[in-house]
Amino acid sequence: MICTGCGCLCDDLDLTVAEGQLLEVANVCLWGLSRFFPCKRSHPRKERRRILKPLARLNGRPREVSYETALEQAAEILGAARRPLLYGLTNTGSRAQEAALHLARKLRARLEPADLAFTAPYYHSLRKHGLYWAPLEVIRDEADTVLFWGANPLHSCPRHPVRYSVFARGRFTERGVEDRRVAAVDLYRTEVAKFCHLFVQVEPGRELQLLSGIREHLEGAPGPGPAVKGTRKLAGFLSQGDFGVIFFGRGATYNQGFALLDELAGLAARLGEERPFVLFPLSADFNAAGLYQLLFNELGSPEAPDFGHESGLLTTYATADWGEFDAVLVVGADPWWFLPEEQALALQARRVPVVSLSPYANRTTASARVVFPTALAGLEAAEVAYRMDGLPVVLKQVLPAAWPTDREILLDLAKAI
Repeated sequence: MICTGCGCLCDDLDLTVAEGQLLEVANVCLWGLSRFFPCKRSHPRKERRRILKPLARLNGRPREVSYETALEQAAEILGAARRPLLYGLTNTGSRAQEAALHLARKLRARLEPADLAFTAPYYHSLRKHGLYWAPLEVIRDEADTVLFWGANPLHSCPRHPVRYSVFARGRFTERGVEDRRVAAVDLYRTEVAKFCHLFVQVEPGRELQLLSGIREHLEGAPGPGPAVKGTRKLAGFLSQGDFGVIFFGRGATYNQGFALLDELAGLAARLGEERPFVLFPLSADFNAAGLYQLLFNELGSPEAPDFGHESGLLTTYATADWGEFDAVLVVGADPWWFLPEEQALALQARRVPVVSLSPYANRTTASARVVFPTALAGLEAAEVAYRMDGLPVVLKQVLPAAWPTDREILLDLAKAI
């Protein structure tokens, strides 16, 4: 069974099912557990509330309505919008993503992946620097130099260190962590430091200076000014080994994100001149790679497409200004969880209607005008997803579903508008 807890899409889970009920899941982490049972990621003993019926706000309060009524209201909201936004989609299957792209075209809307600021610059750097690429199994078998930059895999992809990057035993890394050298760079000392041979805690705003210092040391011409602490050790660490990989996380986007990722890509390209060296994002959303595959195939670009721009189709790496939209459709995401408070309050003050597709109640569904409950991909609905390294996998249906899939709702919306 394949787990949709994160972008690793682990395929070694064992499920125990009896009389249409899921009883037990083996070989699963806490992130995956929250996909199979209604519990929270960080608090597995705290339950999440499943949305059982479509909801629509009547007189300011959410009420249970029929699917047809919810569909009619959602179609009216999105069809009347001058500037609609489709947001999220990184935690939905590829078939639903295709339906969302079709709907965005029909609405002349902007479609924005939930992790645009994190992943889109990576694909830009891949093309700019011509970076080396490898599947996770090759990294497991051959990588003997591993660097985590602004990434804590224990919080984003908990089984990643065990299956692929640190402790995994591969063809040429038979002793696991004993055959690897592991380092990490972060703004704060995290749990990753416990299994790293080198941990560099960098001050906020000095990441670019650290990267430029590493490249200078690799070229044998360090600058005259004072270097960031750990520069020389990191340069020596990266210059050794036969196969290297840099895993970066969302911490790499907190300060000067686009420039920092470009510098990381440039460093990986420089190291790759002498040995295979890979740059890889650690994706916590299970099908972010699938969405960017779709954008590449359909539009030729990993940027967010805007079908309502006055000049026609416009694609951009810049995240959306929520103040310009008058209707929002959220699929496979919870933007109200991380949206700055002033932006959320501004949307409420402007009474921007929100339509949300979600299996569980969250902050976004609490603010939405219309809510559709959905089946869980890979458990209650068959789907297709792409692992973080681009490998497509088939997600099978295991349990009967009492709710429609994301794809079915999106296709019905397209017909109703």
